[in-house]
Amino acid sequence: MKRNFAYKITTILAALGAAAALNATAQTAPATAPAQTITDAAVAAEATAPNAAKDFIQQAFLTNEFGIAASKVALKETKDKETKAAAQQVLNDGLKVRQDMIVAIQGSTSDMHFDQSWTEEYKQKLADLQSSTGKDLDAKYVAVQSEENQKATALFSSYAQTATDAATKSFAANTLPRLQAESAKLEAAGGAHATTGTR
Repeated sequence: MKRNFAYKITTILAALGAAAALNATAQTAPATAPAQTITDAAVAAEATAPNAAKDFIQQAFLTNEFGIAASKVALKETKDKETKAAAQQVLNDGLKVRQDMIVAIQGSTSDMHFDQSWTEEYKQKLADLQSSTGKDLDAKYVAVQSEENQKATALFSSYAQTATDAATKSFAANTLPRLQAESAKLEAAGGAHATTGTR
């Protein structure tokens, strides 16, 4: 049991380190088709599958790490107050979610050895942000992060209602208020851009 516990920690820490390094190594890749929207029914079905907890954590990990990386880009480049506020909240929440995820993995009874590689879609999205400046960057960040936030909210909400793994179910339920607060900040930034003609 102790050995398994240590292995889980080593695995997730390696994952987090690899994801953090992506910000410096993202390469422009051909655009990929937009990811399909996660439906409540699909997530509910997955939540009772044999690898449901691992699949959920993998998706949560990727969207959270992307949010952290994208927000760092936005914070470095934006001059817009609303965009900066939204990016700072997504970054702060993402770092907290990262720690909460480690706790959930440690407490899970499920296999947690998941693929930590970023998809080409995430690499492309980050590369697009990194190549943008000014108002274009603000608009792109708010749009892409709003999309990720909606996707994550649907994922976490459905999983929290149907999961059988106690640790990851609790993690999903406890993270939802953060995602909802991020959504409000992103909407405020999007509204500000619309009224000033930057979107």
